[in-house]
Amino acid sequence: MSWVVRILTPILSVLGLWYLAIFFSGLPAFVIPRPERVLDVLWVDHAFILEHLWATLQVAAIGFVWANIVGIGLAILFDLLPFTRHMLLPAAITLRNVPYIAMISVLMLAFGDSMLSKTTIVALAGFFPVLVNTMQGLRAADEVQLDRMRILNASWWQTFSQVRLPYAVPAIISAQEITGSGSIIVAIAAEWMISSTGLGYVINNAMQNYRGDRVYAVALLATGLSFLIYTFVHWLGGRLDWRTGDPRR
Repeated sequence: MSWVVRILTPILSVLGLWYLAIFFSGLPAFVIPRPERVLDVLWVDHAFILEHLWATLQVAAIGFVWANIVGIGLAILFDLLPFTRHMLLPAAITLRNVPYIAMISVLMLAFGDSMLSKTTIVALAGFFPVLVNTMQGLRAADEVQLDRMRILNASWWQTFSQVRLPYAVPAIISAQEITGSGSIIVAIAAEWMISSTGLGYVINNAMQNYRGDRVYAVALLATGLSFLIYTFVHWLGGRLDWRTGDPRR
């Protein structure tokens, strides 16, 4: 029963606020359409939306994978060769703070409307949380365990794989909650700027034709996907977090 309440409460809250916004704002239907109209669009235009959803999921998935490869790879490099942190971390911070619009514009000029340009934006947006969380997780290793590995004259790989990495897993999973759910939103933003496919293109096309209902339909779909990804990663993190001391693990 509790899980039903957890699901229904946010849905009913959103619907209530939605209807209140329609009632008090006085805005036309193409600006704030009724929820039933948005659901009708999702049903009637499902073939068109699903086609572009598949394109968005491809961009988000590839960018997500590259974000983890770069983020975790840099964190491991910083642990193996500490001096590289002072060389590369400032560049990573700089990339993290460059406005996405500027990056999209540069990539558009360089690669055009291509998978490379869109997945690069997703990867650049997601790698920094993975990098920072992985670094913190590697540094969170138990000092007693590390001392034992030094006494045993363990190699870097043995220390990393048997002590540092297990302690870093919860932090890495936490980073996926941000990067995984955010990859959908960033992919849509990139498509909105430069693409002729994907949910971002659907939003752009709908705005040009004053189809607010279709814009809301895509936004609702993207929000639901991001929430599902976050929920799954959060559940997975709970299962993989050995610190909870669950004897079934």
